Amino acid sequence: MDELYVVRHLPTWYEEPEPDDEYDNGTDHKTLYALFGLAIYKANVLEHSLVNLLAITKIVSAREQGEQLMRDPWAQGFKDMMGKLIKRVEAHTIAYPEVGNDLTNSLKRRNFLVHNFWRERIQETIAEASRAKLCADLKADCRLFTQTDERFSERVLHPVMESVGVTAEDTQAEYLKERREAMARYGTGAFTTEEEPA
Repeated sequence: MDELYVVRHLPTWYEEPEPDDEYDNGTDHKTLYALFGLAIYKANVLEHSLVNLLAITKIVSAREQGEQLMRDPWAQGFKDMMGKLIKRVEAHTIAYPEVGNDLTNSLKRRNFLVHNFWRERIQETIAEASRAKLCADLKADCRLFTQTDERFSERVLHPVMESVGVTAEDTQAEYLKERREAMARYGTGAFTTEEEPA
């Protein structure tokens, strides 16, 4: 419980949507599968932000009531699926209807990707033109999950984190520390120093 589980990203939800040049513009099968994996990853990042909020609010509540937490406050959240997590954070998002709408749309797309995407759209992988449409749809899903996470984080999560003394600078410092550790653990072949953020 001494560690905060953080996910770092730069806010873009209030800007124009990411241009397609942010992604591989290929339409081959490998690109399609990679975009599918990226979309699922971004949905999972959003879930992680929801869990972070629930865990931090549990910590805040325990401090206010003079209680000591006996269990890792992240443990339950990581057992729940996105729909349940969204229900659990509703008390925090009710003041931000646009965040609630984003979360609802993200849940619908996440559920479609996980449960129906391949079953309903597998035939579209055969032709180049239909694969291009699938790739475009997956890029849109990536943008939706990223923008939802960024808006949720900026409006809801970050203020709660700051209330317990975790600033954006702390998050950035932790990210850089974890990145350096990963570079040391996996060698510079996996990460280059050129990727080090300024």
